[in-house]
Amino acid sequence: MSEFKKKSTVKNGFITLVNEIEKLSGQHFDFDSIDSSELDIREIRRREAIEASKEIAKRRTENHKNFINSVYASHRVNPDFTFDKIQMDQFNNQAINTAQGFCVSSSMAAQMDSEPQLFLLQGGPGSGKTVLSNCIANYFLNKLWKDVELCSYQEIKRYRTPSSTDTTLDVEEKTNKWERLCSVDLLIIDSLCQNNEKITAYDKQVIPDLLRSRRARRLPLVITTTVLPNALHPMLGDEIFESLKEYNVMGAALFGNSRRAPISFAGANLM
Repeated sequence: MSEFKKKSTVKNGFITLVNEIEKLSGQHFDFDSIDSSELDIREIRRREAIEASKEIAKRRTENHKNFINSVYASHRVNPDFTFDKIQMDQFNNQAINTAQGFCVSSSMAAQMDSEPQLFLLQGGPGSGKTVLSNCIANYFLNKLWKDVELCSYQEIKRYRTPSSTDTTLDVEEKTNKWERLCSVDLLIIDSLCQNNEKITAYDKQVIPDLLRSRRARRLPLVITTTVLPNALHPMLGDEIFESLKEYNVMGAALFGNSRRAPISFAGANLM
């Protein structure tokens, strides 16, 4: 059988089938009025675009989940401390509300082209500064999809302090870590002036450099300290204090004694 006869037979069979369907259904199918090629192409492209967008969103979510897991694996941020789980009371209520306000306003500051946010959190030893800092960090990681660095000032100072024993690799590592502190989406400095340590002349160079670098990039910052608010200016000095004022500062305090369980020793609790 020739190719023409094959095609003709198939076509006639299709027409016969359509005629029978029309008789049974009482409907008429006008296939000639449909530009099937154009319709098929448009539909295929539409479906491909939908599938592509779904795949991109899926990969983005997976990549972000892997990134968060890597942050948790470094033990820099504790995944257990979140605003959903933290217990509020009369001693931390105001600080928690202010911290949540800081998170929301920080996400809007870049869009509004305003000064970057700085959350200054004061509290005594064991009052919950690190816990609340982790709540903020987890909000930025999981809700805002932002990168976070939580560290002590001593770590920051170490990255900026040269040493006679530094190798070329040491210098490069310190430079890269300093650049990260200046450029990470959110930097949390936990326990500035820890144990009421005095600020040195070198500290008065390092801290303003960091503050100005992040402010120039309009990046938010969190600083926790045990220093009482009215003693902060004398403790930090004019240059650091004035550098803080260049931010949109939100301040809060954690009240009460240490929240950690006391140490039991010889039948007595050591507070």
